[in-house]
Amino acid sequence: MSKRMIFIVMMVLLVFSLAACGGGSDPIVKVVSNNPVGETDVWEKLVFDHTEANSIVFKGDNGLSYWTLSEKGIATLVDYDGALPTNVTTDANGVRTYTYTSSDIESSFQLYVKPETITGNADDVVMIAFRFVKDNVLIQIGETFDPTGMLIYVVERDGDVTELKGEDVLTQFDDHEYDPMGEDGFKDQQSFTVTFTHDNFSQDFDVYVAGGERPITNADATFFDWILVIPVAFVMNLFGGLFGNNFALAILLTTIVVRTLAWPIYAKSNDMSIKMNLAQPDMQRVQSKYAARKDPQSQQMMQMEMMQIYKKHGINVFGCLMPFLQMPIFIAMYGVVRRITLEGGMYTTSVSNTNFLGLDLAFTATTGTLDIFSFILAAIVGGTMFLLQQISMKKPAYAKNTGRQNLSPQAQQTEKTMKYVSYAMVIMMAFASYSSRALALYWIFGNIYSLGQTLVNRKMNEKKHERLKQKQILG
Repeated sequence: MSKRMIFIVMMVLLVFSLAACGGGSDPIVKVVSNNPVGETDVWEKLVFDHTEANSIVFKGDNGLSYWTLSEKGIATLVDYDGALPTNVTTDANGVRTYTYTSSDIESSFQLYVKPETITGNADDVVMIAFRFVKDNVLIQIGETFDPTGMLIYVVERDGDVTELKGEDVLTQFDDHEYDPMGEDGFKDQQSFTVTFTHDNFSQDFDVYVAGGERPITNADATFFDWILVIPVAFVMNLFGGLFGNNFALAILLTTIVVRTLAWPIYAKSNDMSIKMNLAQPDMQRVQSKYAARKDPQSQQMMQMEMMQIYKKHGINVFGCLMPFLQMPIFIAMYGVVRRITLEGGMYTTSVSNTNFLGLDLAFTATTGTLDIFSFILAAIVGGTMFLLQQISMKKPAYAKNTGRQNLSPQAQQTEKTMKYVSYAMVIMMAFASYSSRALALYWIFGNIYSLGQTLVNRKMNEKKHERLKQKQILG
């Protein structure tokens, strides 16, 4: 009983650790401006007439905002709430650059003041301004720059403004051959420059790389990756490739293979439980014999007799460690499911079809938002896990009449604590699975497999218990 409780506690701690966000200091390292843009007329807060040069008001709906990027990769959109900065420079075309400070970091934005008399070509580009979404300025390790969702405002000398969408002008961006992989692995917590060019006018901006999980690749693999993650990912890659790059089928078939390979460990653990059950009468007899004898010599004698009982019933004292051999496999599958689809990984293509019953398994729910489909999957994870716990904790037939129903108060408290811990594990698994649909699907498949495994093993164990009992009676 205590062995199972220890295992459940370890599982709860593991799930909590995997689901928890990293703590510690996370300072702001970069501030990226979203240039002022009007709600209806683009030029409302981007282009001003020379008569307004000394009375510019740029705040209001859809006015200036900026992204603050933390060292570990957290992006926060902030509305600019200050007065028009006094630190300003003006170039020959009338483009003003305003510099301000946020979190002790300088950033700037630009406005165009159209001169009273326009000289030169009225169609010449004098300024380019950007309006970013988070994924334009902050990418995770292994990813490359993606301008999707970005708005580009091209300002001409006569004040006309052309709005472009980033996804429509992909060829006009130059990331200067940025490579996510550095000499020591994936680049992290650093910036690279992207240049946008339109009609021979270029404008630079920075993209910050930080956060996220590492894609699976042998170019940036840890020791644990080499011995478990990459082999499991290879199996998932194999099944995905065989079935139209289907991620859901790859998860299902890999779960079956991995859980089946780990079955001997599970069976060995159950085998020890059977032997412990058969040994209970002998163990209780020895415990009763020395119940009132607490001196060191008596306690030593009791331990020696207990060891003789273990030897008689073939119990290995290290057998209680068997369940923990499943932990690395659990962690490896957890990592593979979350990481195999990440950009920059070597098996990404083979699981590129992430559709499952109309749901995108690559979707991850963000903190503070409610995604109904992720919630439903998480609820199914909790339900199947709860059912698995109920069946697993139900005593088999051979354990009901061994005298263990007359448990001591301490043993009863231990059993009650184990139940509470198992319920906590259900809640933690449901909570962790909400953040990733792929992880939720894996746990659903795994829980269903474990339900079948438990029922099969229960039948096998009852037959084995009867054989061992007869053998014990016959000598």
